[in-house]
Amino acid sequence: MDKILFIDGLNSIYRSCISFGPKISHDICLPACENLKHSQVESHCACGSPWDVLNSKCYGDQYLFVYNFFRNLRPLIEDFAPDKCYFVLEGHPQFRYALYPEYKANRIIKEASKKEFKDKFYQVKDIILSLIKYLPITICSAANYEADDLVGTLCDNLLEDDLTVISNDADYIQLLQRGYSNIHIFNPIKKTFMEAPKEHYLILKSLKGDKSDNIPRLVSDKKALEYCNDPDKLDKFLSIEENRANFQINRQLVEFQTVPLEEIILQEPQPDFNILKSRFVDMRFNSIIKEDYWNRFVESFNCLDSI
Repeated sequence: MDKILFIDGLNSIYRSCISFGPKISHDICLPACENLKHSQVESHCACGSPWDVLNSKCYGDQYLFVYNFFRNLRPLIEDFAPDKCYFVLEGHPQFRYALYPEYKANRIIKEASKKEFKDKFYQVKDIILSLIKYLPITICSAANYEADDLVGTLCDNLLEDDLTVISNDADYIQLLQRGYSNIHIFNPIKKTFMEAPKEHYLILKSLKGDKSDNIPRLVSDKKALEYCNDPDKLDKFLSIEENRANFQINRQLVEFQTVPLEEIILQEPQPDFNILKSRFVDMRFNSIIKEDYWNRFVESFNCLDSI
């Protein structure tokens, strides 16, 4: 039995882009800077990070999210010590948009500040994908399906292995309610494993809807729980044609879809820690490339098969 780790790709990248505390101003530091925590040799930012003179940017601002991602990734691999790791990406689930055109319509960005963040997020994503291929991690995608559809399909095909999914997306509870004893969902924010509720998650969410995905609510949370725990009341609710139709739409939006195996794209890694380190040097990830930490970084990934 192999230990397989699935990392919900965009979910993990988004977590690395979350900043706490007051907004930091990134401007080149005055030559007369007397802050002992700042560099006294090279150009640097008021935040203390090195300054990219060529591009007039702070390395700490330009690559902070990329830095966060790899700092978060290493301990996950070290702690779970999998034999194989899949980094699973989002596709465009056209069948869900065809079923309900307003699906995730609430995520359309209008505010300038949010658009700026979204643009930076996708820049960070591109940089991370260009780097993660140098680790022994398989990038996995399917153009017409979401990451959780793909993870669910892969889990269905690897039932003899020990499977762990890294994500704080509660939709993965569906896997826990399929009766598999070999699947675990780890929430990296709460640092705990998810547990399946006694209520049927798919029915409960189809009734409650989901504001984050713009799935409409059909009943209150209290009523949804009541219907889940009383089949007769649920049947009565669904006996009304409009309720039944809306429920079926919601269910298809929420429920994991099986991805045809021929549509799954596996990008096998090209492990090369020398190239990766040189990129980290360029981005001034000074704490990662220090000898002691770098040796630990490389060692953490030795558990993974490269093919």
